[in-house]
Amino acid sequence: MNTKNNQRTRISKMLLKKAMLDLLEEKKSADKISVRELCERAELNRSTFYAHYDEPKALLAEMEDELLSSARNYLNQIGKADDINAYSYILSFLRYIRTNDREYRILLVDTVDTEFKNKFLYIAAGQLIENFDIEFRPEEEQYVFSYILNGSSSVIVQWIRSGYSVDESTLVELLFKMNKNLLEGVTT
Repeated sequence: MNTKNNQRTRISKMLLKKAMLDLLEEKKSADKISVRELCERAELNRSTFYAHYDEPKALLAEMEDELLSSARNYLNQIGKADDINAYSYILSFLRYIRTNDREYRILLVDTVDTEFKNKFLYIAAGQLIENFDIEFRPEEEQYVFSYILNGSSSVIVQWIRSGYSVDESTLVELLFKMNKNLLEGVTT
């Protein structure tokens, strides 16, 4: 009986998450999504929704946490593989984003939830910074990394928005050129 309930729960949550993505794609904000709309789209009743969540934002928070956790795990995995260099690391991560396009496009690019964007940047940035061996004076470090990360993330968001108008290798090369020029300017 427990396995049947677990399977039912997984299926219900999967349907609700798909419905949430569909509605976010249309409405761009969880604030504009009602429980009724979610349940209609998922073809589930309200009691099923309330058995798992108290409001649509709780469902969205779970989806965001899962995407962040998945990204963190992926970054840890590629960061540990044979002392992978920064170029390969970023290239692999861009391919990962592209493979999971719908979730990243909706949750990172198309919605108005800046909190998730900041959490995502913090996770991606933390892993990236750990993989780079760059030394700055402590009073400058936070500004340089902030500039690199915000600029790079804006470029990645634009890349997603453009429908991946260039391939991942081209984008990594562009990011490296821009950031190399910045780093050379600040470290000399």
